[in-house]
Amino acid sequence: MAADRPIVSRAARNAVRRMMSNLYIAAIDEYWESENFARREITTPRHGGARQQTFDTYEASVDWTDQEHTRRALRVFETLLRRLDRDSRKHGANGIEPAELEELREALNRDGYLLNQDLRIQPAPTAASPEPQHTSIPSDARDITHVTRKRLFQHLTSRKVRWFGDLEEIAFLRRLYPLEELPSSDDRFTDAEGDITQHRYNNYDWEDDWIYTDDRFALNNGPDLVLLQFLSQMVHPEVRSDDAEAAILSELVDSMVRRDGYAFVPVAHISGYPVYGAHRLTGADADTAPHDAPSRYTPRPGASDFERIATAVWGRPGAGSEPDQSSPDGREAETGVPGQDTRPSDLPAPLGPYAAVQGVARGQRKDYALERLPMKVGGQAQVFEATHKATGVRVAFKRRLSWRDTPTARMRREIEVAQDLNSHPNYVPVLDANPVEGWLVMPLAQCTAEDRREQLKETTELADLVNALLDVLEVAHNAHADGWIHRDVKPSNIFYLDGRWRLGDWGVVRRPRGQTTSDRTRAEVGTDGFAAPELFINAHDATPAADIYGVGRVMAWALTGDIPVMTQRLLPSAGPWREIVRAATARDPRSRPQTTADLRQLMQDKLTGPVLTPAEQGQALLSAAHSGHPEPVQTFLSFTADHPEDQDLYVGVLTQLLPERAAEGLMRLPAESEVLVEALSSHAAAPQRRIQYADAHRAILWLHRVSAFAASAGSWDLLDEAARAMCVWDSIWDQYRPRDVIAAWLLTLHGAAAVLVASALQDHPDSAVHFRDLLDKQALAPQLRTAISTGASTQRP
Repeated sequence: MAADRPIVSRAARNAVRRMMSNLYIAAIDEYWESENFARREITTPRHGGARQQTFDTYEASVDWTDQEHTRRALRVFETLLRRLDRDSRKHGANGIEPAELEELREALNRDGYLLNQDLRIQPAPTAASPEPQHTSIPSDARDITHVTRKRLFQHLTSRKVRWFGDLEEIAFLRRLYPLEELPSSDDRFTDAEGDITQHRYNNYDWEDDWIYTDDRFALNNGPDLVLLQFLSQMVHPEVRSDDAEAAILSELVDSMVRRDGYAFVPVAHISGYPVYGAHRLTGADADTAPHDAPSRYTPRPGASDFERIATAVWGRPGAGSEPDQSSPDGREAETGVPGQDTRPSDLPAPLGPYAAVQGVARGQRKDYALERLPMKVGGQAQVFEATHKATGVRVAFKRRLSWRDTPTARMRREIEVAQDLNSHPNYVPVLDANPVEGWLVMPLAQCTAEDRREQLKETTELADLVNALLDVLEVAHNAHADGWIHRDVKPSNIFYLDGRWRLGDWGVVRRPRGQTTSDRTRAEVGTDGFAAPELFINAHDATPAADIYGVGRVMAWALTGDIPVMTQRLLPSAGPWREIVRAATARDPRSRPQTTADLRQLMQDKLTGPVLTPAEQGQALLSAAHSGHPEPVQTFLSFTADHPEDQDLYVGVLTQLLPERAAEGLMRLPAESEVLVEALSSHAAAPQRRIQYADAHRAILWLHRVSAFAASAGSWDLLDEAARAMCVWDSIWDQYRPRDVIAAWLLTLHGAAAVLVASALQDHPDSAVHFRDLLDKQALAPQLRTAISTGASTQRP
């Protein structure tokens, strides 16, 4: 019922009005109309500019004595204030002027409201609050079992619920307990308040959920009434301003205490907000307990108790009629099954406050108040920060820009994949959608991986992100016979939400086999630098290895600080992460870990296994390479190229591989070939260990045989690289036997091979002079003769 005087005073309304001179008229219109207020003609306009007078025409339509009108108008004030603050910061200022905020804050305080740092307006807590009635519950009743209490506390703890809500802990407890009369557990203090202050505020050495097991407060072992009053206060409007969270917590409590004969339901209202309390169930009431009701959704195998309860409580379909089995636009849906489509209420509900949004989702745009400017604009969609009007929950509203078939199909795919993944903790769920109008709604994430790049350089942080991606991709890849393939894993699609990393933007996902529409699949899919090479050749036939590649490129991006470039390798510095990235981003999809389990096992082995030197790891790979199969040879050579600084690996291990086998592998790996041969050359001139003559002897002959194989195969790049490295080693170590072998080979060279080797000798005269005895040989090619002669002349006194 309306009060006799305004709930919000003219002074508070004028304080907001004065700020309107800095805002666009279109924004003022939009925010008032988003709360269903319309302009009202004013007989005598007030002084002020066009913006302030526009504000007046809407403000005049508010019945300030009505609780519901006032609550909606205050939401408009919040939106206007946050817009003003954001615009100010965007133009280099520090937000709304402090003096203006202080004036508004004081006026609201006089009206019984608080304006917090986030520019939210909340009812101010009072010393005495209307208490829920529990007259039907005897003060000594103890029907709520220890099992129920233990599970309830576990669920609250696992969800990190702040039992004291928006208040300080002591302020909350004073609403229920005479703290000055309760004993202290610390003999330095006389009462519980001093005890709590010391250990929660000063030392901070008690767990956040200490209250549940502290016998003084009788929640774990006391009468039912004590626990129920505590839970009532925990979700009280003066304690918890997040209405959606309060509603969800009350549903959780209700689902559990009904097992022991209680209902936990709204029993009163304050300013239109529900106050929850408990009463005993009658026989008829008990028959309607939620845990006995049939559910449309079944928890996954191995689900925790919390997931099972959450499914029962939050997994119910939203309000509304049964879904129409025909496609909303009259066409066959793209699942390949005629006439099927997905409605928001058909999707599994996510956990947390977003279940409240989905619970009333109905696919209507007017249910959301959008900010004027988008947060993000892509090639085919915009994303706006928005408020769900019915619950007040902040969400992300994604709207497609194009009406062509491709973006329409993408948005439908995002809705379809949500049927399998919506309740997964590492998936960004779809809360509401209207594919016909071209929009969908998701939770509003705190940031993306792009925003936390510096933190991701830490092994623990990066491992958390990668494991989150693997968790959700594993479910996606195994959802059906051939699974969903994301095909666009990149930092901007990885969101941080409610303390978890989540993978979003599934618009280019490949459907499971049998549901695909190959005529709509482009040959190229994904983002340059992060997408697997095969996605630019035949994206339709992508396998889970394509997503493994994307995860690997995200690792490389996080660890190196560089943006990946298509077709170019990007590896972090030497260490276990380098080997993980190298395996995950192999160009050939068959050379990568094939499943998320394979990549997880590789990470486990590399990050937690015994610390081996590159030479020790190389020796293990060399054993497989001795088999002669191309794959292990290339793996060994790629690994060696990843560690150019390790002399033991190059001089002691690499040169044990049959040179001809190595040459064949290097011809298939041109990028690795250049790095590898150059590194071997550098170790001759700058030894970090004591190289024995036998080591030098083996290295020179190894490079000679690689050069000879390259010459016979016409692999001129490899010949050029290997011959130059051979000359470096020969000029430094001057080994007689290798010199004789090389001299005999030089006499066989002609044409392009002779030209390339002659160039190497010319650049290394200290090696060329070793072959001056060949100058009187008729078989020596002219180019080699000139190079050797020149080298010999430079060595004369």
